[in-house]
Amino acid sequence: MTAAKDSPAFLEAHGLTAVVESGSLRRISFGGREVIRLIDTPIRDADWGTLPTETLRMEMKPKAGFQHDFRTKNGSIEGCLTVSVVASGHTTQLVADLVLTALRECVVNRAGFVVLHPLDGVVGAPLDVVSPDGVTYQTRFPKQISAAQPVMNISALSHNVGDVRVSLVFEGEIFEMEDQRNWTDASFKTYCRPLSLPRPYTLAEGAQVRQRITATLAGVTQSGRIPASAARSQSAVMPEICLAHEVELTGAPHPHLSTIAPQELQLRLHGDMTVPADLPDLPMTVELVLEGDDPEAAIRQAQVNLARAGIAAHRVIALPQPYLNSHQPQGSWPEGPTPMDLIPLLRSAFPEAQMGGGMLTNFTEFNRCPPDPALIDFASFGTTAIVHAADDLSVVESLEALPDVIASAQVLGGGRALRLGLMSIAMRSNPYGSGVVPNPNGARLPMAMFDPRQSDEFAAAFAFGIAAACARGGVASFAPAMTSGPLGMADQQRFWPLWHATSALAALAGTPVDIEGSPASGLVVIRGKGRRGVAGIAANLGATDVRIDGPALRITSRKSPDWIDTAGRGSDVILPAMTAALLTGSAP
Repeated sequence: MTAAKDSPAFLEAHGLTAVVESGSLRRISFGGREVIRLIDTPIRDADWGTLPTETLRMEMKPKAGFQHDFRTKNGSIEGCLTVSVVASGHTTQLVADLVLTALRECVVNRAGFVVLHPLDGVVGAPLDVVSPDGVTYQTRFPKQISAAQPVMNISALSHNVGDVRVSLVFEGEIFEMEDQRNWTDASFKTYCRPLSLPRPYTLAEGAQVRQRITATLAGVTQSGRIPASAARSQSAVMPEICLAHEVELTGAPHPHLSTIAPQELQLRLHGDMTVPADLPDLPMTVELVLEGDDPEAAIRQAQVNLARAGIAAHRVIALPQPYLNSHQPQGSWPEGPTPMDLIPLLRSAFPEAQMGGGMLTNFTEFNRCPPDPALIDFASFGTTAIVHAADDLSVVESLEALPDVIASAQVLGGGRALRLGLMSIAMRSNPYGSGVVPNPNGARLPMAMFDPRQSDEFAAAFAFGIAAACARGGVASFAPAMTSGPLGMADQQRFWPLWHATSALAALAGTPVDIEGSPASGLVVIRGKGRRGVAGIAANLGATDVRIDGPALRITSRKSPDWIDTAGRGSDVILPAMTAALLTGSAP
């Protein structure tokens, strides 16, 4: 049968189930256990942006496979993916064949298969690898997040996921693996082509890429099976809530920020270090991006400008401008001073301030260039959920990776306080290319700064998911939003759900809370005794409606910036998928 071009379809054959969406296979399960998170065929441009595609033809055979014909929307590449599922004895085999044809000469960083391996039952598990020359060896999926590729030169992989044996054979290209938790993706990724080869590269007009993946699944008897993550209750302390400000992105801060009552402002200064006017009266972490070849002079200029503006920096972190770009661990690094070389200069200019180390971009860069804990007082980085994929499910799945990200950062930071920067859906800056991806039509696009979910309830629920992970991981502070702009919390007509979610988090900041549930379980509830009558928050991160019993109010856009102060007691509420609620009853 021919499926609707953009609607999900379901493949179920010989004990295997999968969701088929726009030609990708998601949540591939065998015997009810997820064993492969995704098989996809992304085409990445020279800035690592994913080229949007359109379905030309989709023919499903629900009990046997499908064929997907597609083309990039810029008309450069046409593709055909054919998938078949067969059984042999007690095993099931999935075969995926891909043919890509360049309709005109085009420049890409990647064109071919990627396979995502789930985290549950996989982190730390043994892994058998076959290299292209036929050599077989055993390693493990890393437990601590790997900064570099944990496995190279792959032609076949085999491992257990719980009680399922998963064997994968790759043909048509050499593959390698990266730890996608680096980007808060909840997966390990086996992809082509190797990053050691030149990129970007050119596909000549008429050139073809032909690849095959064969996945063989079989049940095994395994003692000591790794159980699924439990949605246990945990006591913690809610982190302090910050707001990020960078005048090039935000413009002037929103005039009603005082109603949120955040604990701190993260002020980022570039270039001439001009301090913007009309900053809110808050404790300040100053982030300096140093340009030029005289960092000492730039730091002194920033100190003078801040003093003239009457700002005493509570905390300071600085980065040479080239470190806003990402560098492979084994690759060449920028010449000149490193971030740690700046610490003595910063302590001299700001003797009363705490010194930070880390990155002003993502955990990826923090992991590749960690600070020296002996030189710093706190460690910092940010996160964005749409580096590799921007669909709703992938964004929600990124919350599953946060506990590993935070645990790895605690190790790298040597126990110093984790004071994190902006943790958002959309991308603040692009360390992997020349800039963020333009998104004038408001689509769900990887690496875009403008994301349509920022202004709806999705962003509020997502922020609560981040807050739960940060509290459980012992994070000292983080920023769920910027003061205004595309990564902010309001427009001229409305105060978005994220505004009120941030207000609720700020009211709980620094107080003991009890956290129930997890992104995998769907419902996350944080109960406490916050300021301003806030007794907790709840987020439905699952796919079905859930009921919140007791006094609660659904968080939606409002005309009033101080809604949580006048919200009232509330009642039982029904939360649809990716919505959030304010708990207003008495805390236990």
